[in-house]
Amino acid sequence: MGQDTYKIIKNKVTEGLQDLESRKGRFRAFEAIRPAMLKMVPDYPELSNRLREIKTYSIDHLEEVIVQAQRSLEGKGCNVFVAQTTEEAQNYIAGLIPPKGLIVKSKSNAGKEINISHYLEDQGATVIETDLGDRINQLAKSEASHSLAPAIHIPIERVTEVFSEEAGTKLECTPEALVVAARQRLRNYLINADIGVSGANAIAADTGSIFLTENEGNIRAVTMMPKTHIVIAGVEKIVPTLEDAMQVVRAAAVYGVGQDIGTYVSVISGVSESLDPDLDQQAHGQGPKEVHVVLLKNGRQEAIRAGYKESLYCINCGSCLNFCPVYAEVGSRYGYKYLGGRGLVFAAFHGDLEKSEKNGLSLCIGCQKCKTACPVQMPTPEMLWKLRETAVEKEGVGWKKEAIFSMLTKSKSLPTVTKLAATFGKFVLKDSGQGMSSRLPLSSLGMPKERVIPKLTGKSFLTKAKPKTIAHPLKTVGFFPGCVVNYSETDLGEALLHVMAENNVAVKLAQEDVCCGIPSIVSGDMAHAKAMAIKNIEMYSKFEMDALVFVCPSCAVAFKEEYPKLFAEDAPEIQQKVKKLAESVRDINEFLFHDIQLKAPDKKVSEKVTYHDPCHLARSMGVKEEPRNLLQQIPGLDYAEMKDADTCCGFGGSFSLSFYELSHRINEGKLRTIADTQATILATSCPGCMVHFRDGISQNNMKQKVLHTVQLLSQAYGRRP
Repeated sequence: MGQDTYKIIKNKVTEGLQDLESRKGRFRAFEAIRPAMLKMVPDYPELSNRLREIKTYSIDHLEEVIVQAQRSLEGKGCNVFVAQTTEEAQNYIAGLIPPKGLIVKSKSNAGKEINISHYLEDQGATVIETDLGDRINQLAKSEASHSLAPAIHIPIERVTEVFSEEAGTKLECTPEALVVAARQRLRNYLINADIGVSGANAIAADTGSIFLTENEGNIRAVTMMPKTHIVIAGVEKIVPTLEDAMQVVRAAAVYGVGQDIGTYVSVISGVSESLDPDLDQQAHGQGPKEVHVVLLKNGRQEAIRAGYKESLYCINCGSCLNFCPVYAEVGSRYGYKYLGGRGLVFAAFHGDLEKSEKNGLSLCIGCQKCKTACPVQMPTPEMLWKLRETAVEKEGVGWKKEAIFSMLTKSKSLPTVTKLAATFGKFVLKDSGQGMSSRLPLSSLGMPKERVIPKLTGKSFLTKAKPKTIAHPLKTVGFFPGCVVNYSETDLGEALLHVMAENNVAVKLAQEDVCCGIPSIVSGDMAHAKAMAIKNIEMYSKFEMDALVFVCPSCAVAFKEEYPKLFAEDAPEIQQKVKKLAESVRDINEFLFHDIQLKAPDKKVSEKVTYHDPCHLARSMGVKEEPRNLLQQIPGLDYAEMKDADTCCGFGGSFSLSFYELSHRINEGKLRTIADTQATILATSCPGCMVHFRDGISQNNMKQKVLHTVQLLSQAYGRRP
C-alpha cells in the first residue's frame, strides 16, 4: 500500500470517527438487531449449514442454474437479459424506459451496484426510491450506510426537514407523522409510475420464481402497480429449487433482523394474467404486463476463477455489518458499493484492486466476528488477506513493514534491537504506571504521546528462563513464548513455567525463536511469513513432546491453521512436519483444562475478576469456557462475566500502529463493559490484548490490573509476580 493510498484511508477513518451522529444511529440499530438475531438463530440450528450447502452447489454449477432459470423465467412470460457488464445492464434497462418516464424503485443492492438510479436520471427519467431509508437518503442527498437500514446515520430532525421540504408544509417531528407523510407521497408516485424496479432475494431455477422479502410493503407495490416490472439481480441469487429460495428468505430474516420470517414475502412467477381481458390491469392492481429480469454477471466469473467464489454466497442480510467493530466506528467509509469487507472483495473482482485498497482493504482487523455472524459462514477476513497478498506481490509491503518483517525473520536481530531499545528508550520514553509512554509525539509510528506501550526487557525470556527439571513428568510440552512474552511480558513466561512445574509437566524451550509470522500473513507478505515459519517448524519438530503450548492465541493460530496453508504446495516431507506440529498445538487454557488433571490451587486470590475473550482464541480456536473454568477454580476469586465478552478489543497487532485512533475507539467500548463489572482485575489469554487494555485503562484513569489467566493461576499456586 502506497503512502497516498494510506493517506486516503486515514482520512476516511478520521471522517468516520468524527461523524458521531451517524455512529449514534448505527449503535441504536445494533442495540435492537444484535440481541434479536442472537436470540433467534438458535431456533434454527441447521439453517446456516443448509444455506451454505445451497449456495455452494449453486455457485459450483452457476452456468447450469443460469440456463435453467432463464428457461423457466421465459416459460412464464418473463424477458431475461444476461448482462456481462454494468454498461450492458444499464443500456438494456434504459431501452425499456419511456422518455421522461416515472420509475419507482425498491431497495436493490444490485441496482446500487450498477448505479441504475443516477444513470436513468441522467437519461431524463424521474426515479423515486420507495424504501423509506433509501427515500430519506435520496431527499437528503446522502449515501446508504447499511444494507438493511440505509438511513440509520440520519437523525430524525434532518428527516423531518427534508420531508417537510418535499411536502411543502412543516411536519411534526415524530416517526408516526413522518411515515404518514412518506406513505402519502409515495402512493401518488406508485399509482402514476411507468416502471417498477426491484432486486431479488432469490430466484428459483426450477420454477422461475422471484422471491422478495421486506418489512415495509413497498416492494410489493413496486412489483404490482406499474405496467412494467424490471428485476435486477446478480446471478449468484439463483438457487436450484423453490424450497432453496425459501431458505434464503428465511435466513435473511433470521440473521438480518432477528425475525423468523420477513413481514412481507412476495413470490413472482411470471407476468400477470387478467381474468377479464377488457380490464385495465393497472387500474385494478392486478400486476404488470411485462416482467424483465436482468441477471448480472459483472465480474462474478472472474471472482470464481481467482478463488473468491465464497464472496458470491452472500445473501446481503447485513449481519456481518451488525457485528463488525470497524464498520461500527467508521460506517459507510468502509467498503465499496457493498459495505464492509465483502464490498472490498467486490471491488477487487471487478478488476480494480486499487479501489479495494482505497476503500479499506487494510482496515479489517481479522476478529472473525463477520464470519460467525454470517448465515453462509463466509470467510471474509481470509479473502481480504488473500487480496492483501496480491497487493503485496504488485506493490511490495512498504518500507516500514519490510524493515520490521526482515528483522523478525532473523533470530539474532530482534534481541539486539530490543536490548538497544531497552537501554536507550529512557531518552524518549517515560514510565507511565501501566507501561511506558513517549516523551515525544511519534504519531507517524502509531505512538502518540498519550499511548502506553509495554516496557522492553534487556534480556529475552528465552535467554534467562530456567524450566524446572522434573524426574518423572506427567507430560512433556514445548513452549512457544511469542515476541511479546519473549521481549516484554517475561513474567507471563515465568508464570507458565511455574504452573507447569506445579502440575508435574516438563517444559522444553527453543534456544532461539523468530516471530510466528502472523503479522506478515495478515499483511499479505507471504515471503517473510514463510521464512519465519520454516525456522519455527525445523526448531520445534526436533522436540519429543506431548503438546506444543502457547499463551498467545495468534501464534497458536499461525502454527495450527496458517502453516499448513503456507506449505500446501511444498514437498511431502515438510508437509508432514507441518501437519504433525499443527496437531500438537494447544492453547495453555486448553491444555490445563483438558490434557491434565489440574492440581487444585490452594492460595487465595481475593480479587473481583472479569474475563475478555481474545478473538483468535474464542473464534478461530473455539476456546471460551476453559479459561473461565480455570479462573473459577481459584480460591477467593470473585468472578464477574462482562457483557459481550467476545467483542474485539481493537488491538489487531500492526493494525493498532497503522490506525491507532480507530483501534483506541474500538477499545473504549470494551473498557465501559469492564468498568460495569466493578472488577479489580481484567483477565484475558492474549498478550496483545493485555498490552492494548493497559493502554486504554491508563488513558481512562481506570485502576484495573491486567493479567493472563496463567498469571492468576501462578499466584494461586503461591508465586509472586
